[in-house]
Amino acid sequence: MVRPNGGKLTVYVDCVSPYSWFGFTNTIKYRPLLNAHGVSVDIIPFFLGGARESVGNPWTPTPKWKEEFSKQDSETTGRLLGLKIVPPKDFPILSLFPVRVATWIKDNYPDDKFEATFQSLVSGYWSKGINVSTPEGIIKALDRIFSQAELEEILKSAVTPENKKRVVDQTASAGAFGAPWIVGVNSEEKRKAWFGNDRWDQVFEHLGVPYMPVSIIVPSKL
Repeated sequence: MVRPNGGKLTVYVDCVSPYSWFGFTNTIKYRPLLNAHGVSVDIIPFFLGGARESVGNPWTPTPKWKEEFSKQDSETTGRLLGLKIVPPKDFPILSLFPVRVATWIKDNYPDDKFEATFQSLVSGYWSKGINVSTPEGIIKALDRIFSQAELEEILKSAVTPENKKRVVDQTASAGAFGAPWIVGVNSEEKRKAWFGNDRWDQVFEHLGVPYMPVSIIVPSKL
């Protein structure tokens, strides 16, 4: 039987994807108990567009017949997680620049600053309509987290050759074709990966973490 102690969970996210927001939110929610069971958790920004291109799964517009379902799915999932989804006017954006920004912040600031950064970028785009692919949009999204001087340094450092390579390497190492991309390595060193925010039961089972599957509550009259 797989024991959770010693397992590792890595979650790759990109602010261009609302499902990354969902996966990020659940990861933050589950992390305290995952840690209590001995599972380490890491959240990594990566360039979804580049990852998809590299595996032959480039972005394509949502077919008309699927638009209503996609809208229903993202809005309902967001509501159940306490998130307000407002489809952005500019979609999709090229998310490479905000990914570079998030990557540099993750490598140079405490974890809470990185997590606040990703939350502000993804909510800025998917709830407030901020185009975070531009320097102006990033400044608007992050101005409550960093000072003006810090933001100037962050935007400059994000496009250095070293940080650009860091993003390329992290994106390539994910082996992803979508986001969130969830990788679990259990205590027996067995690795599995999942795409999406609706595979948590499989993730927990693989890691050996005790969990309660979704169930229906018995009516009080029975």
